[in-house]
Amino acid sequence: MRARLGYLRWPKSVLALQVVLLAATFHYVGLFGFDASSETLVVENDPDLLQYERMADVFGGDSFLFLTFTPQSGQAVSVESIAALREIVASLRGVEGVANVFSLLDAPLLKSPPVTLAELLKQIPTLSTPGVDLRLARDELRTSPFFSELLITQDGRSTAIKIDLQSTALSAAQRQALIDRIRDVQAAFSDRGTLYLGGVPMIAADMVTFVKHDLALFGGMIIALIAFALWVFFKSLQWIIMPILTATVGVFLTVALLGAMGWQATVISSNFISLLGITTISLTIHLIVHYRELQYTQSELNHQQRVEKTMAAKFLPCLYTALTTIAAFGSLTVSGILPVEDFGWMMCIGIVVAFIATYTLFPSLLLVSGEIPAGSNLGRPNNFVRALGDFVRWRSGIVVGLGVLCAVYAYFGVTKVSLDNRFVDYFDESTEIYRGMRFIDEELGGTIPFEVILDFESFADSGLDSLGDDEFGVDDFGVGEFEFSDDAFATDGSSDGESAGGGLRATDARPADYWFTRSKLDELARVHRFVESKPFVGKVLSLTSLEDFALGFTDGQKLDNFEILGILSALPEGLRGQIIRPYANPETGQMRLSGRIIESGPAFDREAFRQEILAFVDNDADMVFVQGVSVTGMMVLFNTMLSQLLSSQLHTLVYILGIVFVMFLVLLRSIRYALVGMIPNSLASAMVIGSMGYAGIPLDMMTTTIAAICIGIGVDDTIHYLHRFREEYNRHSAPRVAISFAHESIGRALFYTSVTVVVGFSVLGLSNFVPTVMFGLWTAVAMVLALIANITLLPALLVLTHRDKPVNPKLRPEVAESTSPGSF
Repeated sequence: MRARLGYLRWPKSVLALQVVLLAATFHYVGLFGFDASSETLVVENDPDLLQYERMADVFGGDSFLFLTFTPQSGQAVSVESIAALREIVASLRGVEGVANVFSLLDAPLLKSPPVTLAELLKQIPTLSTPGVDLRLARDELRTSPFFSELLITQDGRSTAIKIDLQSTALSAAQRQALIDRIRDVQAAFSDRGTLYLGGVPMIAADMVTFVKHDLALFGGMIIALIAFALWVFFKSLQWIIMPILTATVGVFLTVALLGAMGWQATVISSNFISLLGITTISLTIHLIVHYRELQYTQSELNHQQRVEKTMAAKFLPCLYTALTTIAAFGSLTVSGILPVEDFGWMMCIGIVVAFIATYTLFPSLLLVSGEIPAGSNLGRPNNFVRALGDFVRWRSGIVVGLGVLCAVYAYFGVTKVSLDNRFVDYFDESTEIYRGMRFIDEELGGTIPFEVILDFESFADSGLDSLGDDEFGVDDFGVGEFEFSDDAFATDGSSDGESAGGGLRATDARPADYWFTRSKLDELARVHRFVESKPFVGKVLSLTSLEDFALGFTDGQKLDNFEILGILSALPEGLRGQIIRPYANPETGQMRLSGRIIESGPAFDREAFRQEILAFVDNDADMVFVQGVSVTGMMVLFNTMLSQLLSSQLHTLVYILGIVFVMFLVLLRSIRYALVGMIPNSLASAMVIGSMGYAGIPLDMMTTTIAAICIGIGVDDTIHYLHRFREEYNRHSAPRVAISFAHESIGRALFYTSVTVVVGFSVLGLSNFVPTVMFGLWTAVAMVLALIANITLLPALLVLTHRDKPVNPKLRPEVAESTSPGSF
């Protein structure tokens, strides 16, 4: 059945409508943007995400940045460096969207010079306090259990400023603008020393920045290389302009539609523009090859007739290739990962638009342009495709045997695939973000945060909140009102009875302070020591870190309940908000350990590490008061996203193959064709993933989609080849003859389209963003494998599953065109 395309009689009207549509949708293109939030790196409705959000409400989340500062003097604690640091902090505090700034200027100094603990608690000195000994302060801070590798490097040469961002919901544009303003501060002080910016929000934003830069830089390069390839293939300027213009309009209208819907691209979905453009050009190449075929075989037709016959003959193959591509990308819409789902929907919408543009704009342009010269290479054979065809026709068994070996190769390779992703490896070593992440990773305690939450009995459940003011201290403390004298905290451990200024009384304490007990801190310390003992774990902070401060005043003796309460009652409110509230909440009964992973350190299994922490707490007989434990943070969320993405892709491959099988069955009305057509692209997909496994290249958030892309795009070649083979087999009644004709016609089109795709994606290998490099190169490899499978294994299977049949002198109407081997 031939498609009726009556609108081709009025090509100028179609072009006029296209111009009106472009003008009407131009405004919406500007509404399409990129989402640079860290939420795009996690799984939607993930229980771990819900837990993380709950803990963020209690303790604060990962919405902070680190700005490192290495002064030119090479000393972070000096008069000049402190003056510069004070200016930087003041500038950061003036940035709209910054909630708080914590730096060395706010760090309490306990031994610069040494005084009694009671004196410290009355007025805690900092670097801003007059009379502070800077030499002692530098030594104290760089060896501090709390501030070393948090605010200062161990060598004392660099400092870090912790910048808490406002927790209010920000749009992608607002978040990017906030980070840009902080970067402006960074640039303004670049003459004072070396400054690096780090943190999860910055990583997410910079990934999008790199992707946008790649689109701007490589978009033109891809177009230029594709134009060159089209010139090599067809030797005609029209055959360059029309495919590229058709693809450009298809992408433009898709972006306008997505902008009108309020959708935004993420790192994962950013490549949809390249994919869509190349897919559209591939469709037009099939049309060009068929038009040129008619020029060679049916020269008696006029231009209008050739265009109409081309569009009608390729309508069903192009329609079903579009539908199967939609089906393949549609599998991504059920992944459970919002950015991946959006990627799937974007491609589904884009393929629909691309098909419509291909069947309206392209033929209209072709008709208006008039007859296109055949070109000097019209009758010249493609020696590569012809040689493969000749080999396959007579050595089909060998080809299938090689296919079996490839399947075995792919199987064992797939078992070696890992998800060991490290953010620091996402960027080229020459980039500033890489140098900054590496510096923070190695000198300031790690890059990617995680949290361990210990659940205890809450303050309310403990019954302490029901006691009167004069009753506090009776429960765990065993006494009523009490006080500390200075000699209890003498720095040399002596007790001379002298008082420098009075004592600290229990009545100074807040009611919730009674929740902090020795037993809770002991159990917290056990978990803290276990976590920080891991070689891939950097800085770990908790109340244990703070207590390690106090051990310097007690000759290593742990604080008892009285001393804990006394210290808490004397802490200033500002300091309390920085060193107590982020790590303990009596109201919820929870304590928090905040750790960071050294990404440049030894490789490890993140999920295994998480389970190890949970098992340690559950199986430790000394954990009497801990009622529960959980591990969360970006380390967990990102790893969960990758794991679920891989799992969903493996599961949805079955769905993809099922849909593709149905498409083959409907189009070709043959179970045999449908089964044979499934094999080449399935093998190509498995081989590319297996090759990554052998190469030790982990799957990341981009490359996990390659299998679906390989099938989605590669199956187009299969449909076109099977459609043409069936026509030739019905005409010539011999499978080997049909293979010869199919290779000389559609085989060349497959070669052209595959080379175009490979050229387009190979350009991405020049990116500074490693996931884009891997995506581009491995997608190109996938397309090469799909091409080889479709012009070797597929015809070999067809030869083995078909037999010569008696020639039918009465050809079916839909295949009545006469064709002879040639090259188009």
